[in-house]
Parts: sequence; C-alpha cells; structure tokens
Amino acid sequence: MSLRDLSKLKGEDKAAVLLYAIGPEAATPIIQGLDDVTLARISKKMSELGRIDTELLQAVLEEYLSIHESNDPLLYSSQKDVIHLLAHAVDQEKAQEIVEYLEKPRQFSIWEKLSRLNPSMIVSYIESEHPQTIALILGKINSDVASQVIAKLPEDMQMSVLVRMSKIESVPSELVQDIEETLEKEMSEVTGSSGISFDGMFSLVEILKTLDKEVSAGILERLENKDEELFSQVDKLLLLFEDLLSLSPKDIQTLLKHISSDDLVKALKGAPENLADNFFSNMSQRAAEIMREDMQVMAPLKLSDVEEAQQVILQVVRKLDADGVITLSSDDMV
Repeated sequence: MSLRDLSKLKGEDKAAVLLYAIGPEAATPIIQGLDDVTLARISKKMSELGRIDTELLQAVLEEYLSIHESNDPLLYSSQKDVIHLLAHAVDQEKAQEIVEYLEKPRQFSIWEKLSRLNPSMIVSYIESEHPQTIALILGKINSDVASQVIAKLPEDMQMSVLVRMSKIESVPSELVQDIEETLEKEMSEVTGSSGISFDGMFSLVEILKTLDKEVSAGILERLENKDEELFSQVDKLLLLFEDLLSLSPKDIQTLLKHISSDDLVKALKGAPENLADNFFSNMSQRAAEIMREDMQVMAPLKLSDVEEAQQVILQVVRKLDADGVITLSSDDMV
C-alpha cells in the first residue's frame, strides 16, 4: 500500500494504519475503548493492509510521525499480527470471536462484484435497462469503473443517465434490493459456480489473450475436456460483442452473410452506437434503414435475450475466424 492509495483510504482504513503502526502497547487503551462492532471492522481492515509504505504512514499519521518517525521503509501487517495485538487488548473470549470473524471467507457484495468486472461487460449487463436504473447502479459501484462504463454507453443515453444520477437523493430499499437480486441472478448465470474468483478469472483471460492463437486454442481444448463449466465462463470473456469493432469492412460484410437479421437486430439493441454504425455502413442503404426502423419499433428486450443473440453471432465469428474466412485482430481471442 503506497501514497497513491491515500485518496482511496476511508476512516476505518486510516484507523487501522494508526493502530498497527503504534504497536500493541500504545494501541491497547484505544482498542479497549472501542465497541465490539467497530473493533471487529477495524481489525479486519488491519489484517488486509499488507505492505505499508513509509510515505503513506507519514500522510496518515503526520502528527505521530513528526514525533516518532519510523526508520523502517516498509511495514507488513498480517492476520497473525492482528491476533497478537488483540491478545494484549481484549479478553480471550472477545479475541476469539474477532479471530473467527477475520477467518470467515470474504463475501463480495453485488456492487463489489460489478466493480471488478470489465467495463464493457458491465455495459452488456445494464445497457438495455431504463436510464434511471442504470443511474442507480452506477451510483453504487466504484466511481472509476462507473466513469468508464458511462463513456461506453451510447451518446444519447449518457446525458440521460448523468442527469438522473445528479438528482438521486434517496432510493427505496425495496428498489435497491430488487436490483441487487436481479443482478446477482444474471451474474450467477454468466459466471457459474466453478469457484474461480473474479480476479482469477480475468487474470486467466488476459493471459490467454497474450498467447499465440494455436497455443491458446490447445489450452482451451484441454480446459473444455477437463472442466466444461469453467471453459464456458472463460470462453464468454475471451471475445466480447464489442470486440467486433476490430473487424474490417470486408469481414463485416462476410459475417452479415452468415447471421440472421433477427439475431443482429436483437444483438445491436444492446451494443454501443459506433458498433451498430459499423454494421449499418456495410449494408445497402435500404437494408440499413429497415434494420434501424426495426430496432426503433421493437419492444424493450430482456438483457438475457440481447446477450443470447450476441453469443449466437460470436459463435459464428469464432467459426469463421477458425476457418480463415475472417480475421480477428491479434488483440482479440476466439
């Protein structure tokens, strides 16, 4: 943890840095004055601090360090150290309760899960939702990720979402719960239950994208034979519908000959505007006009219907690329 993380630290994070930095003896009277809930939360923060740069310590503990500056360039906090600290501060029964709390597996909220996703994937989840719902969702996730998602939304939707975000004051808990349950269901359907973490999943995908196509194809084939569910999860992340922006006009025209208009209309309902324009510009003017009209009069689609149509098209793209009929850029994976 370094100085660049300072802006991300909340009050509990800074309290955890302070208590760990001053050590068991000095921290004991402070800890003894905390209620159980606060103590448990700060203890958990302490166990997650990891490496703490001196620069960050100086920023968080400026007054303390002006009196007692550490000569150690780095501190390292672990759960073992937290347990040692608790042994000096609270009775054995309370310490054991907190240790059990620390050892519970981390449960990510739906908002934390979304914040860990590729912004393009988040767009695919929410783009067909009402702008008010999108505004609520983006207001709940990491602001850096939310800004990237907004940038990927169609231009006509961006302003609508931003205006609604600026007017959100309070949201009924029932509405938030409904949105959380819907997102949890949709994400579980996509990520499955193989047990692989979000970080692990995306690390795996990024590695596969950098490998030579023949090498990665062999790995994917073996993965499919060994763990079909995990293969399905990885396969969906390797090639996103937005990646079709990399196709040349000639390849777009070839693809149009192998997919149905119905699938394309549904798929483009949940696609960025520039990708839709990329398809329309490679059709006859009359065909493009008809498809645009179809999209305008089409009733709102379920996100699952949009995603299903996109996956149908992506399967065709994979086959055409494997057969050498079209060519994906080297940065994309099939």
